[in-house]
Amino acid sequence: MKSSNQMKIIQLMKHGEQYSRQDISKLLGISMPTALRSIDELLEAGVITEAGSLSSTGGRRAKVFELNKNRGYILALQVTRRHLRMALTDLSGAILHVLKTRHGYTDDLSWYLEMENLINGFVSDTQIDPEKIIGAGLSFPGIIDQEKNLILHSHVFDITNIDLDRFYKYIPYPLYVANDANCACYAEQNQEKDSYLYLSLNESVGGSIMWKRKLISGTHWRAGETGHVIIHPKGRICYCGKEGCADAYLSTGVLLTEDGELDTFFDKLDSEDPDSLAVWDCYLDDLALLISNLNMLLDMDIVLGGDIGARMDKYIDDLCLRTKRYDRFSRDVDYIFPCCCKEHIFLTGAALGTIDRFDDRLLMD
Repeated sequence: MKSSNQMKIIQLMKHGEQYSRQDISKLLGISMPTALRSIDELLEAGVITEAGSLSSTGGRRAKVFELNKNRGYILALQVTRRHLRMALTDLSGAILHVLKTRHGYTDDLSWYLEMENLINGFVSDTQIDPEKIIGAGLSFPGIIDQEKNLILHSHVFDITNIDLDRFYKYIPYPLYVANDANCACYAEQNQEKDSYLYLSLNESVGGSIMWKRKLISGTHWRAGETGHVIIHPKGRICYCGKEGCADAYLSTGVLLTEDGELDTFFDKLDSEDPDSLAVWDCYLDDLALLISNLNMLLDMDIVLGGDIGARMDKYIDDLCLRTKRYDRFSRDVDYIFPCCCKEHIFLTGAALGTIDRFDDRLLMD
């Protein structure tokens, strides 16, 4: 029971929130003496720490507590077509060290061995004690079956039924593997927003549904695969083989210029280059169509993420006006938001997803 109450406190604090003793007792439904005893034990063990005091209401100011974010570290990894990215984070998901290396994924023994070497070299360079790394999170562009430990399919890499043991064997920490859009969705959690659809606008288009801080996976682990919603029947051929998928109209490839850099497109857009303006006009219309359909289905906030979503702040008003043309049921289109996490989105989300699954290790010395 003691460990159970301690675990409840850790679960309460794992998203970075701060709570007083009274808050903990009330929110967890445990007696004040039990809450005090559990808090004192976690403080003594260094699992939680004092984080200041509440504003005074005339009496003695109550102390607040938070998870000790320096208690341990998370190794976060992101696999893409061309690169392997990795980061070391604290227990709040804040990135402390990061590395990007050209190591495009192939399901080949040499790739996994090189990944292992890169991880060991990276951890060594950070000068962090490897014993303090409590887990690793891997962001992968594919459909992940958590129960069977399989990558069921990845259109990006044209692979099916890849056993996750391949990664477990060469990553020397307890490992959590998740779809890249699910990782990005984790990165958007905060105290104000705990339910939303995350629309990932990247090299490929994906999505993920968060409901009350829980990811909705679906019966076949495909919930949120927004990139393969058809928005133009008999339209462009998508890499999945269908015609008219959102991915064929809203991935970064639609906007890339001759040098292959997304920044170049947005620089041209800012300078009002006519060709770029025309491409962006079509892009926003297609995005508005997809968003209106998704909102009609789910009736929830939609967060725009990925490389394009991270640049959407200045275009949100225009996008809302365009979405309004399709949405005849909402008085105001006030459900579209640019992502808050704009850098290292997938690494941050992979770390936070790992923290959700490995926080019980904080109780162990």
